[in-house]
Amino acid sequence: MIKHLKVPESEAQNAKDFLDSIGALNTDFLPSKENGSILWPLNFDVEGELVELEGIPATKVSRDYRRKLPKKLRDITPRAFDIFGEIAIIKLPEEIHKFSEPIAMALIQSNPNVTKVALDLGVKGPYRIRELKLIGGESGFVTTHKENGLKFKLDISKVYFSPRLAMERQRLSRLVVPEERILDAFAGAAPFSITLAKSGGKVTAVDANPETEIWAEENFNLNFIPKSDYEFICSKIEDTLENLNAYDRIIMNNPTKSLDYVNLLTPLVRRGGVIHFYCILPRDQTDVLLSTFGPEFELTFMREVHPYSPTTSMMVFDMKKN
Repeated sequence: MIKHLKVPESEAQNAKDFLDSIGALNTDFLPSKENGSILWPLNFDVEGELVELEGIPATKVSRDYRRKLPKKLRDITPRAFDIFGEIAIIKLPEEIHKFSEPIAMALIQSNPNVTKVALDLGVKGPYRIRELKLIGGESGFVTTHKENGLKFKLDISKVYFSPRLAMERQRLSRLVVPEERILDAFAGAAPFSITLAKSGGKVTAVDANPETEIWAEENFNLNFIPKSDYEFICSKIEDTLENLNAYDRIIMNNPTKSLDYVNLLTPLVRRGGVIHFYCILPRDQTDVLLSTFGPEFELTFMREVHPYSPTTSMMVFDMKKN
């Protein structure tokens, strides 16, 4: 059984091109068709509607790294992992950490674009940085990641970046109106800001981690975005309110803490403007979130970005201020 991304037939080609561009399309299997939808087989999880089903094998050699492992490991090692540039990032149950080296070797041998493998020990600290341990390849965590025609270079051990939000960044880029003012409240290395500035927005990016400012500036330049189209403020969002204005679009991507900032940031969105709100919720508590925003906000879009635990998901809510 492997995971597939389910998309409407009308979006099938765009989805295929996107998955192929980030290395997520599993070419060892053929796509399936189901009730007006296409299901693309995956190498690793992406955001969107994921369906687990028996794959239809193609004629190529499989890239499932687990096939290179002994059976006792194959059955307990996760298939899913993230890829950032040339680095594969994988979470392993603690009981198999001692087998990290052969697992890393299998990943490198099975994925031609991967030269390093890092063990993900969880997002920790005030700056939401993944604690990473290199288990395969040469030392160092600096690499360049390609996404939606853009490049992001950074040290993934010092700055938070989620490759799984690539489709979400692409979705928002299609909503941007040229010259609209955008606040990226928890910007990290500014992948949302860079993506939306490239689409014509005037972006203010805010993040407290000093490392993010270094890499954000690098990547604004790397993607040829003029200084007049963006501003980066290295600060906690609550400490820089006096430097902020009113915005047509606000991105609140701090999934474990976004709810704490609703009352602080909702006054900054203009009438008719939108907040893109990312949070981790039990799947039956959507109504609780909507009541937090109050009657002046209208839900215009909602979806599960990806599962977070057996009972919770990372969700996105587009909230329009009427």
